[in-house]
Amino acid sequence: MTAPGTAATTTPTEQDLPALRIAVVAALPQTAPPLVEALRKLGHQVPVVISYRRPADWPGHVLGEHDLPPGPDLAVPYRPESVAALLHAYAPDAAVSYGYPRKLPAAAVSAPRLGMVNCHPSDLPSYRGPNPVGWAVRNGEREIGVTWHRMDAHLDTGAVLARTRIPLDEDVWSFTGANSRVLKAASSMLPQMLRRLVRQEAGEPQPQREGTWAGFFSEDYATVDWSADATHIHTQVRAWNIAGHHPRLPGPVATIDGTRWRLRRTTLEQPPPRTGRRIACGTGDLWVLAADALDPADKTGDG
Repeated sequence: MTAPGTAATTTPTEQDLPALRIAVVAALPQTAPPLVEALRKLGHQVPVVISYRRPADWPGHVLGEHDLPPGPDLAVPYRPESVAALLHAYAPDAAVSYGYPRKLPAAAVSAPRLGMVNCHPSDLPSYRGPNPVGWAVRNGEREIGVTWHRMDAHLDTGAVLARTRIPLDEDVWSFTGANSRVLKAASSMLPQMLRRLVRQEAGEPQPQREGTWAGFFSEDYATVDWSADATHIHTQVRAWNIAGHHPRLPGPVATIDGTRWRLRRTTLEQPPPRTGRRIACGTGDLWVLAADALDPADKTGDG
């Protein structure tokens, strides 16, 4: 529904969606550049990408200026409370967020003229929180949702503007691999989502079913117990690796011949000769294909 007094140009058809100034709020090199490219391909301008300072315990790198295509400024505020001022300074029509590591204050969410939207890789209200795909793998899901929703005062609770579902194939084993599929689906929904923003549509409230929280994995899931079922351990390894970085806890940690390893890749099928290490589990065999040795002084992840 169009707001009273709104000009006719704010109710575009699919063919005449106006070019918008859209800020991108994303902290990882896997998320921000694809979003910038997808928006620009649709004819929109991205004046700024708002990232996040690298935490001291972050093992990888956060978004840097060399990760971005030419054109957008890169802003790295010290705290989330500064995001609102940055958005007011750049005066975008809208802002899109994906994977930002902190909850944004209400002043930032309401700063763009048309509001701020977030892409969440789940079928909301299921798997709200920072680790939705990891929990989907842990729970044996064979597909995941991708949802564009308005941002509000709470986390992952806003009204839905576009959603779809995509397969969660067994061959997806990393955050980057899962993320690329999510972003492909999210990018295909951008025109629909932006048309609804320009029309000033509120979106659909999230379903009334009980939501679930997908927080970081905890110590009870960090250590591999070789007496468990091989399929359970295989799922545990895949879930941790798709979840990506954990700010405080490495996992999954396994002891093999007295050495502690962080497992990276396993298989339930016997690999070619001289490939991997076979482990007899409580039920069935598992082959470890890739692992990183841990510092003996680091006892995190021990049972």
